[in-house]
Amino acid sequence: MGKVIIGAHPAYGHVVPVRAIAVDLVRRGHDVTFVTGTAYRDDIERYGLRFVPLSGAADVDSRTLHQRHPELRALPREEAFDRAMSHVFIETLAAQHHTIQTEIAKAGDGPVVVLHENMFMGMWPALLGAPVNRHVPVLSIGVLTITMTSVDTAPFRTGLPPDSSEQGRERNRERNRVFQERGIPHTQRGLEEVLRGLGVTRRPPFLLDGVVTLPDQYLQLCVEAIEYPRSDAPASLRFVGALPIGARDGHHHPLPEWWNDVIASDRPVIAVSQGTQANHDLSELIEPTLEALADLDVLVVATTGRDAVPTQVPANARVAPFVDFDLLLPHVDVFVQNGGYGGVQQSLAHGVPLVLAGQSEDKTEATARVAWTGAAINLATSRPDVAAIRRAVQTVLGGSHYRERAAELSIEYARHDALAEIAATVDQYLAISAAPVVRATPHSLSTDGV
Repeated sequence: MGKVIIGAHPAYGHVVPVRAIAVDLVRRGHDVTFVTGTAYRDDIERYGLRFVPLSGAADVDSRTLHQRHPELRALPREEAFDRAMSHVFIETLAAQHHTIQTEIAKAGDGPVVVLHENMFMGMWPALLGAPVNRHVPVLSIGVLTITMTSVDTAPFRTGLPPDSSEQGRERNRERNRVFQERGIPHTQRGLEEVLRGLGVTRRPPFLLDGVVTLPDQYLQLCVEAIEYPRSDAPASLRFVGALPIGARDGHHHPLPEWWNDVIASDRPVIAVSQGTQANHDLSELIEPTLEALADLDVLVVATTGRDAVPTQVPANARVAPFVDFDLLLPHVDVFVQNGGYGGVQQSLAHGVPLVLAGQSEDKTEATARVAWTGAAINLATSRPDVAAIRRAVQTVLGGSHYRERAAELSIEYARHDALAEIAATVDQYLAISAAPVVRATPHSLSTDGV
């Protein structure tokens, strides 16, 4: 059937979705190689997948970013974001490129497709004309909100709603122009410098645009209704829905000893989580949510995402490091969370409305988009106060609009079979790859000095 090489930046929220896709492709009979950081070797091999570590500077663990670069904590928010983007995605690009090209070379002349999550940038050099032994189709999986600029939308991280009116488009053009010039200048300059060193023949696009526009197909893991409409979106952009229930995590965490309290609850159940990335400070969201709801007639279930306990746990709250959301969400009335993309998808696929409070990574945009659909209240901060959380939860519990909108979205999710749609696209491009193009100027696959 051909070979599928899967690439993922070594971060939990990037690895887990494409790992689920890899497992499904193996089940369908494909020869799959999974390329990511050594920190995720055990997690990949546990599922019977063939693991190949990233080489050199790309073999990092995203969880150690601030340990490796403590200076980021002292920088202003936007400068810190720019510098972090450069450390995470630009400094690792060349080594990703070499690792992937080595794996492509091992495949010989047989059909090959590279499939990667959207922020794995190892295929950018080949897509922009760098000398390689062989060009192969590239499919990208959108595991984060769509970042590309558009005449219909304001720039990434502004959190502004779309506006396609004449006045709105004028606003968008100007803001997008400024953002492309000043939003991530260090990252963009670094991108262009690294790619020049690898011999690209085409000028690189703005990073947040190229993520979407460069691959042969960009398959977004969400439904169209929770993404802003863009009249200028490329034809290669497709919405495939969310991964099916249970697909993200193939093994279940042990149920906590208090699980029957959830099953038997005759009170509304409120879940709260800070996800798997921005969960180092529980005082941002989990602890104020516990305080806000402590005297309400509800059952609160808090998942910390790590071995940590909030400073105070009220009598109506239950806490665990992990609870499988696919088991928990059918019992949940409102989900309070910080806008992690995977958690948002799971909640809406289950028809659960949300209260959102997150501004790190891509969360400014994820929270804004879901609120725009009408299925959530966005508190638009990473540190909401107790009164704001309480009001928002009571508003969602007391009004049917949020529940009805979440239920409508869950129906749209149910119309998709993301794994089947992705597998069909892989098959289509493996057929195209059956007649590979060989470059006249082979390029060294050495990783020396990367």
